[in-house]
Amino acid sequence: MTDEEFPKDVLPFEEEIKKYIDKYVLEEDKEAHVSTSSFYRHYKDKYDVMNNNYKRIIDQYMHSSQNHNYEDVFINLFNMSKELHYLKNSFDYTGINSLGDFIYQYSYNTVIEMCKIKNIQFEDKDLLLLDVFCGGASIMYQHYILGKFDLSPQQAGKTLYQMFPDVFKISW
Repeated sequence: MTDEEFPKDVLPFEEEIKKYIDKYVLEEDKEAHVSTSSFYRHYKDKYDVMNNNYKRIIDQYMHSSQNHNYEDVFINLFNMSKELHYLKNSFDYTGINSLGDFIYQYSYNTVIEMCKIKNIQFEDKDLLLLDVFCGGASIMYQHYILGKFDLSPQQAGKTLYQMFPDVFKISW
C-alpha cells in the first residue's frame, strides 16, 4: 500500500482506521463474499489491521535489494517514515496492540529469527541488550516520526545502528 492510497487530510487515528477498513478491507471482503464477522476472526481488532499493513510495508523494505546490513534497514525505515504521513496519528493509541508495541515486538522477533537462521548463539545478557535496544529504538522511531528530532533519515539510521548490540549485527 502506498501513501497515495491513504487519505490526504489528517484524521484522528480512529477515523483513519475506520476509513481504511471500510475502503480496503471490507470492500474486498464484500467482493469475495466474506462477512465482516469472518474478517474479524483473522484480526484481533482494528489496530491489528493497521499493524498487519505496517508489517507488510516493513517486510517490503526489509527484503529490498537496497539493504545489505542493518544500517541500511534503519536508514530505509527512517526514509519510509517520511513518506507515510498517517504514521503520526498511529501513535495516538498506546494500549495493547498499539503500533509502538508492535514495532518493538516485530523488531525483537525479526532479529531473533535472523539469528536462528544463521545459527548464532546468544546468552541471556544478549537478549537483555536486544530487549532494551528494541524498546528504545521503537520509542526513538516514534519520536522521529513525530518530529522531535531534527535529523535526516541517514543520520537517524546511522545513530540507531551505532546503538545496535554488536552480537546481533552479524545476523544479517
